[in-house]
Amino acid sequence: MKKNIFLAVFIILLFTASVHAGNFSGSLNYSGGYNFTENNLSNALNLDLNYIHNFTDEVFAEGDLIIKYSDNSASNPFMIMPKELYLGSYDLIPQLDTRTGLLIISWGSADMFSPLDNFNPLPPGMSFTSMSQKNGVLAADATYYFDDITYLQAIVLPSFVPSYMPEKYEEQMYLSMFAPQFQAQGIEITSVNIIHNTPENPVWGLKLGRSFASFDAAISYYNGYYLNGYPETVQPVPESSGMSLNLELGYPEKKVFGFEFQGDFPGIEGATLRGDLAYIIPQPWQVQGEDILKDPYIKAVIGADYTTSFDLYLNVGFIWGFAFEEGDQCSPYLSLNARKDLEDIKLTPNYLGIISLQDGSMMNSIGASYNFTDDFSVTLSYVSVSDEQTSKLGQMGNAGGLYLMGEWSF
Repeated sequence: MKKNIFLAVFIILLFTASVHAGNFSGSLNYSGGYNFTENNLSNALNLDLNYIHNFTDEVFAEGDLIIKYSDNSASNPFMIMPKELYLGSYDLIPQLDTRTGLLIISWGSADMFSPLDNFNPLPPGMSFTSMSQKNGVLAADATYYFDDITYLQAIVLPSFVPSYMPEKYEEQMYLSMFAPQFQAQGIEITSVNIIHNTPENPVWGLKLGRSFASFDAAISYYNGYYLNGYPETVQPVPESSGMSLNLELGYPEKKVFGFEFQGDFPGIEGATLRGDLAYIIPQPWQVQGEDILKDPYIKAVIGADYTTSFDLYLNVGFIWGFAFEEGDQCSPYLSLNARKDLEDIKLTPNYLGIISLQDGSMMNSIGASYNFTDDFSVTLSYVSVSDEQTSKLGQMGNAGGLYLMGEWSF
């Protein structure tokens, strides 16, 4: 294992040295953690390289390449993949900006958990110590500016890209989900065979935005699918080693009517109010005769942030429908994010807390970042999650742990 880590360090440093010969920017990131649930250590090294080339004043190309090593991924510890790679134009056609290729598309004004952000799948797992990096998707993005304050954006994905989940983890998850049900019927399930039925229709969306005197607002429409699969057919079959479960996963359609806003908080100078509201119409979906998705429902994130006179940053948010909740499972949460810059010692303590207003379960992340230079920083974080695994946030207990991260930008 140590030999692999040293090899990864050598390769990444070699790439890092070479980028200074070209027009590159990027960052080298280390992340390590001790997981309290699984009682194991994990390490990862990421090299993120960004390159921009201007063909003319109006046409350019941009690429963002990720080179990653992780000792927590036995199937493929090394990964080299583009995060973004596209051809863009500014005003080549009057008042029209375009991007075509592998894109990252962000909709919504909320910092985290926006219900309007539906185009890009996220990596498996959820991090409370750093913002998750999206995976790029093949898409075309065109934005037409009617004037300086009004625009219309159109997004088209020729094919749907679902969220990725490691095969072994996915099999274990569904085995623990369905095995007890069949065991109650006297059937012992020992393994799961999973088939993904991925939709072939394109995904698209439209957004109309406008700036007003003290805030920006936009309405949007998304026509696509849920990024995570839902069981479609569940069939036990006999095999030589015992009973196996043939499980087909499908991706229900969904239509999302959205409204987002961001601007001055009324009555509090320097405070910002932002929010994302989504009215979601799902494709009706049943699993073993039980409705999983049926009626339209609402998800929302509304928050406010303010920096005090002594440089304490505060962000308070209300969440209706967490990232893993859909349909009638949506419930209310409160979040608090606080950060204090101690400029004299280059230390920034930070806190993120989320509490379920339905059952009181909590997630807390306490940490501190130290900036050795403007380009190099280290962050240490402690994450704890409610112990009740049946509670709303307790089911995310595998996020609990101690985490160390370092970043060097160049």
